[in-house]
Amino acid sequence: MKSILSSIQERVLLYDGSKGVMLQMRGLKGMEASESWNLSKPEEVKNLYNLYKQAGSDVIQTNTFPGNRVTLEKHSLGDKTYQINFEGVKLAKEIAADTIYVAASVGPTGLLLEPSGNLSFDRAYSIYQEQLRAIEDAGADIVNFETFSDLNELRAAILAAKETTKLPIIASVTFHANSKTMSGNSAEVCAIVCQSLGVEVVGANCSGGPDSLLEPIKRMNAVASVPLSVKANAGMPELVNGEVVYKQTPEQFSSYTKEFVENGVRLIGGCCGTTPEYISAIRKKLDEIESPELEPKSSSTIASAYNHLILSKEQEYSVRKLSLNEENAANMLNNGDFINLIRDYKSESVDYFLLDFGNRKETFDVWGFVSILGVYIKRPVIIKSESIEIIDKFLRYYPGRVGVVLVDSIQLSLPQIKHYGALIVNDDLEPIEI
Repeated sequence: MKSILSSIQERVLLYDGSKGVMLQMRGLKGMEASESWNLSKPEEVKNLYNLYKQAGSDVIQTNTFPGNRVTLEKHSLGDKTYQINFEGVKLAKEIAADTIYVAASVGPTGLLLEPSGNLSFDRAYSIYQEQLRAIEDAGADIVNFETFSDLNELRAAILAAKETTKLPIIASVTFHANSKTMSGNSAEVCAIVCQSLGVEVVGANCSGGPDSLLEPIKRMNAVASVPLSVKANAGMPELVNGEVVYKQTPEQFSSYTKEFVENGVRLIGGCCGTTPEYISAIRKKLDEIESPELEPKSSSTIASAYNHLILSKEQEYSVRKLSLNEENAANMLNNGDFINLIRDYKSESVDYFLLDFGNRKETFDVWGFVSILGVYIKRPVIIKSESIEIIDKFLRYYPGRVGVVLVDSIQLSLPQIKHYGALIVNDDLEPIEI
């Protein structure tokens, strides 16, 4: 069988649908962890996987979405994190039987990253590492990070996958009505940042019905060169006689298939409330649709967590420079006084900020600085530094795509810089292809 990436390049693949709703129909209780059934009721989980295979799915997703230690500990299952995830993939592989693909589902921790919450970037990274090791060991074809509402937590997950496994990556985000996440990340920024980090597919899932994801997908398609994925809910849920009901029919749900495919989608399925009937309905639509060619987009783009900027030689940009090697700024960095350091630099009237660390060698709390900077300064940033250590930590933690001015002292560290998806520019801030 071809690799899943080869198949996605050639045609639109059909994903599966909801796991939670289907398991509830089979007796899953409200306070019970659905992924615990990978151990306690494996045949039920396999039967569910098989229903989606029979419905025409090219890719089935594992029953591991909330399978991280943070979530599992709420059910006193933290010590079974590896086993639950391994079995979730193993059961899916048994059903796939080398005829369809297995995507390992990985969701957010449910915690907020600093400074909004108490979760550090490095702690989030280690949480995902644990889950990812089990997923790869069990033989998943690809990992699907889905339903993320904070781009920086998704960044931690992506880096954990890149640095812990050899799995290809899908990065999928959930959006509100304004095509932004709960954290304010735009659809374009999500696509740009995830693509720059080297994920193979970007996309959107959950949110509302298919109509709610058309605009985010169109916005992603405007900036993404990689294939897109989409998995909508079966409409907005309604409470009927004390039960959550999804009223959109499979026919209504599948009627959006052609428009999604025309806007770069190469992997399509269903999220909350969808069943094998919805997947069968999409299958019928896909069999009538020809897959258009994927179009490359500009790679000369930088982004904060909220805004993006396409750099062009023909365009003049307004910039605001923040010199971080001057005595006063250096003292603030050393003392952790980050808010006062950047409080006068929150202007939205500039196109980007240039952060110049000069020849500063001293280390400081880069995560603390970047976490504050990423919230308060909404415009994209370009950094200049003679210290690869500062550049490395900044690029690792910054929740966007950074531009890095190429200076002689960091020439040997270009692979490291590219690893974090940065855009390398010269002193005139023109992009350099390396």
